[in-house]
Amino acid sequence: MGKKLTAKTWLVISLILCFVSMAVSSVIQSSGGRVKVSELRLVDSTGHEVSALLYKPKSATEENKSPAIVTVEGWFNNKEMQDLYSIEYARRGYTVIAVDMHGHGDTEITAADEVYSSAVGIDAAVALAASLPYVDKGKIGITGHSSGGAACDMEIAIDNERENPIVSAVLFQASTWCDDTGVDHSADFGTRNVGIIADKYDEFFFWTTDENGNEAVPRIFLTTPDAKNFVNFNNGSDGMSDVESGKYYEKDGAFRVIYQVGGTHPWVHFSKTSVEHGIDFFEKSFGAPHEIIASNQVWQAKQFFNVLGLVGIMMFVVAFVLTLVENTAYFGCLKASTDVKPVVITEPRQKNWFWISMVAGALFSALSYRLMIITIYSKANPVWPAAGPLLSGVWSVLNGLFLGAVILISNKIAGNNRINAKAAGIMMEKGKLVKTIYLSILTVTLAFGILFFADYFFKTDFRLWVLTLKAFDADKVLIGLRYIPLFMFYYIMLSIVSCCYNRNTICGRKNTVVTALFNIAGPVLYWLVQYIPFFVTGALTWYKTEGDRIGGIWLYPMIVFLFVNPILDRIIYKKTKNPYIMPIISAIIITMMCIANTTIILGGAPVVANNY
Repeated sequence: MGKKLTAKTWLVISLILCFVSMAVSSVIQSSGGRVKVSELRLVDSTGHEVSALLYKPKSATEENKSPAIVTVEGWFNNKEMQDLYSIEYARRGYTVIAVDMHGHGDTEITAADEVYSSAVGIDAAVALAASLPYVDKGKIGITGHSSGGAACDMEIAIDNERENPIVSAVLFQASTWCDDTGVDHSADFGTRNVGIIADKYDEFFFWTTDENGNEAVPRIFLTTPDAKNFVNFNNGSDGMSDVESGKYYEKDGAFRVIYQVGGTHPWVHFSKTSVEHGIDFFEKSFGAPHEIIASNQVWQAKQFFNVLGLVGIMMFVVAFVLTLVENTAYFGCLKASTDVKPVVITEPRQKNWFWISMVAGALFSALSYRLMIITIYSKANPVWPAAGPLLSGVWSVLNGLFLGAVILISNKIAGNNRINAKAAGIMMEKGKLVKTIYLSILTVTLAFGILFFADYFFKTDFRLWVLTLKAFDADKVLIGLRYIPLFMFYYIMLSIVSCCYNRNTICGRKNTVVTALFNIAGPVLYWLVQYIPFFVTGALTWYKTEGDRIGGIWLYPMIVFLFVNPILDRIIYKKTKNPYIMPIISAIIITMMCIANTTIILGGAPVVANNY
């Protein structure tokens, strides 16, 4: 059997993976150097700073002007979520501006009473497009996902006030003609080309009524009066047959079209089919400077290399910790003096308790998450202004308390001699604790340094769909510090239970995987209860409130965190007998992932509560 790789070797491999990720991702998004990608900070008409990525094809010049497309992310997202559209449009010769709305991504955090000003900030991007000397002023379009589509509605209202309107085509991705304040803009489009990518299982949009006024779920949207009225240029649905997906309904030189696709609301910004429709829409509206068939797409390759970076960062964290513990005098005291072996379980009561606690934990996780949706959603406040991280953080605290109860009961059932807190590393001397905190913060700082390196030199980040690790501005750090204690409490409790109590001889070598699977069983159970009826009947189990509809979506990254963390905890614990290093690292990284990839509105609770 070959010799195992050392921590130093894994550290080198992790850095190579990160570099390959950022370098190849950059080559793909720049179409091999044919598109220049620049990060811009715009100022909108209300004085707010707006972040944008400009994709400028080299073929776009003052003599050979290109059409321009502004892409907009959805609520609780950032401009990079539009990568798949931005990349594909740019490689076809369109100038693309991907913009963060107010309070999103790297755009300035906005007060609640100003969040919708300047079309949530995208008017600055539209104005920029119209000012660029290499852009064809008669061929400027906008497209947005979800609330990004709602922002497009607001932009059309602003555009209509101009003496010479700028926008001539609008594509809604999983959204329609109503903005986030409830205003119906269906009569605002005039002679613009307008399209909708309507997913059959949308959690938010396309819930309307049928001909008889009965509730109609998204998958039958094409049969509804709303859909018929849309393709009939807002002239009513009388005499109209069911809308045909992908058919262009034309009038006076303009067209309306609805592309119906399978999948859910967030899947529209991770869908090859949706991108094909987006390409077809703007090609029909403006023509394509470089004609490439719609099915020829490269964004998936960028996603692959983005994921490689995620893997590289996780490897870096573990390898860096172990390298310092195993090879430096200062951190050497954190290395375990003896092999850390699993707890031997022989008594039936101990085995029974293991399974009972696992099942109970899964049920508590699912039920408490539902409780959070009902009670915590829309409760963002001046201290915790981001709704998603607040809900997740409070949920984490509840589950941390449950894990604490598991420890107490476990000691009672298994006998006080089963786990010695000091021997297990739960109790440690002050000097080791200080070095534990120092090592954890040092590791996080360097991991974030890799992210900022990727952002500065390559304009890339590490991501998989809604699971995103990206650079962030300083204001996000100050907000993140408020949330870190919520997450850290849970991840420390999880590590203690996973490493000191449940790392035992039950299931043998499969014990780690079994523990990780049970850790995600609650969220997975909640998701199944919510979505199985959706795919069978067309309606979610819970859908009356905004929290009901977004709850399942928020679980996607959480499920990954909750599966991976017990595994990483154990890798570090096995070498250090220290249950605190990895959870401190995890809590900080996960908190900043949440804060950097959500919407932050100062005093934002009323915005969410009033509109949904």
